[in-house]
Amino acid sequence: MKHILLSFITCSLFFSSVAAQNDTLVINNPRRVTVISSDSLQRVIVNGKQDDDDFVYQNTIRLVDANYESNTSISRDHWELIPSVKIGKKTGDGQALHHYNVLTAHLGVGFTCPTKVDDRIEFSTFKSWEIFATVLQWDHYIDRRSRNCISLGLGIDWKNYRMTDDLLFTKGPDGNVTVDRFPLEFEPKFSRIKVFSLTSTLRYQHDFGHGFSIGFGPVVNFNTYASIKTRYKFLGDKIKHMEKNIRQRPITIDWMLNMSVADFPFYVKYSNDDVLKDGGVKFRSLSFGLYL
Repeated sequence: MKHILLSFITCSLFFSSVAAQNDTLVINNPRRVTVISSDSLQRVIVNGKQDDDDFVYQNTIRLVDANYESNTSISRDHWELIPSVKIGKKTGDGQALHHYNVLTAHLGVGFTCPTKVDDRIEFSTFKSWEIFATVLQWDHYIDRRSRNCISLGLGIDWKNYRMTDDLLFTKGPDGNVTVDRFPLEFEPKFSRIKVFSLTSTLRYQHDFGHGFSIGFGPVVNFNTYASIKTRYKFLGDKIKHMEKNIRQRPITIDWMLNMSVADFPFYVKYSNDDVLKDGGVKFRSLSFGLYL
């Protein structure tokens, strides 16, 4: 039976090549081959090929008297909704590598949950937030089906670390951040540290299909601004106190993991660097949330 099947496939491909003016079609690693035969009809269907499970090749030969009619169809590549610039080259065996590039933008919204925290501090995770935007990202796909991607991006980031108990951040004479207690006559609302950064990202991402993908890589933060804001009430009046130039670390690195599960996208970031320079209160940044 195997010899008969191979004979049908060979015959079909031969007829197809004659009809196509000696064009040669090579299908590497097909997923399934179906041959349908009758007295006057022979049909070959090839589903899938190397690096493309959606590929479909069909060839139908109808015998009419002593002649034949041949019809061939090949599934076409999927068109991307986002315009792309494709870069292709040939390997040694003549196979084409389908590389292309896409420019994208992304938004992340989540919460901060600091780690390695000074013993005096207790942050309020779900009242501390992060918002970041990758304003321009270059995605370089390295395979035909867009499964594997290397990304470079530029963006901005705001991180907010908030306390809501009776402690407040304060800036000492040397510029270092310390922790103090609200006076008894004050009614605390919150005290928080905010850090603004310009970011540069490098990430590898793999798409497994069926709504599941995973990416990982570093985010370099150029921390250009940081401040303390404290809100409280005193004798019924609402008071806001701001302090700037609080000696944040100028450069920190977040390690970012982003995933999509059933097309639900989220991220986790962690930094091995302290947010503030030596001499200030100690904590490191951990954040998580949605990544669109």
